[in-house]
Amino acid sequence: MLLSEIGDKEVIDLSKGSRHGSFWDAEILFDEQTGKIRALLVPNFVSKSRFTAGHDTMQLPWESIVKIGEDMIIFRS
Repeated sequence: MLLSEIGDKEVIDLSKGSRHGSFWDAEILFDEQTGKIRALLVPNFVSKSRFTAGHDTMQLPWESIVKIGEDMIIFRS
């Protein structure tokens, strides 16, 4: 699978049912020794109050990805 094919997929948490944006919104952490993907940094949307919303990042270990489907990437937190 090419990076261009995976970029528009939505990142979904199976445990919470929450959406974390598309793969293009994520940062990739690599192991410097092996070059393998260690984790993704995905947006973690947090509601600060009723009228404002912000976002933080959440580290998603590569092993927690359950499935990469046609439209989404599903992981378990």
